[in-house]
Amino acid sequence: MSFNCILSKVVLITFSSIGLSKVRDIAIVFAWEASAIPFAALTAWRALKSTARISEGQRILVVGGGGAVGFAAIQLAVAAGCPVTTTCGSQSVDRLLAAGADQAVDYVAEVDVELAIKGKFDAVLDTIGVLETERMGISFLKRGGHYMTLQGEAASLADKYGLTIGLPAATVVLLRKQFQYRYTHGIEYSWTFMRADIEGLVEIRKLCEAGKMKIPVDKTFPLTQVKEAHEAKDKKLIQGKVVLELD
Repeated sequence: MSFNCILSKVVLITFSSIGLSKVRDIAIVFAWEASAIPFAALTAWRALKSTARISEGQRILVVGGGGAVGFAAIQLAVAAGCPVTTTCGSQSVDRLLAAGADQAVDYVAEVDVELAIKGKFDAVLDTIGVLETERMGISFLKRGGHYMTLQGEAASLADKYGLTIGLPAATVVLLRKQFQYRYTHGIEYSWTFMRADIEGLVEIRKLCEAGKMKIPVDKTFPLTQVKEAHEAKDKKLIQGKVVLELD
């Protein structure tokens, strides 16, 4: 789990890896709102725009659209003129439809999610990344499509075996899956990670200014209440982003 710690200076430091000279091009709204945007939106941008290179009219499936990355991906795809289908919990259906999704499939209420999803897709972003959602997402792809997951094995293998063994092992797993799915399904398979990108930040800033990109911040906590913030998220008392404020 991650939280966003903010102060005006901290928001600027977030962008330091792309060069402070370019930070002036990024419009910072309220600092606590701005802190919630880059990680989720840039992760979604890298998947859809940098990897899949989506274009107007392509159909996009977002598995797990209720989280911050999924919600950002829906808004990015809609802004690009792409019809979007997503899966989510009951509490997120109305919010995702309001964000522009054509279909929001409630995986709690639906007896068979796969029967409820209509048609094939040009790109699938899987924010859940378990074996079942990977199988389902790939089955809905057109040949030549892109399957992207946030939950590749790199982190789990590194945690289990350490960086020296875990990362090479993860590379082997990734290459095997890429070869396998390219041969059996004719699709591209990739793991998606956030990376600071000035082009992505500029596009996200424009969408925010136009009212086409919002990452909901449900609650802010002072840094002294970090324990309470974790407990609120662990107990699912808060659906949106949690921000830790530095006084």
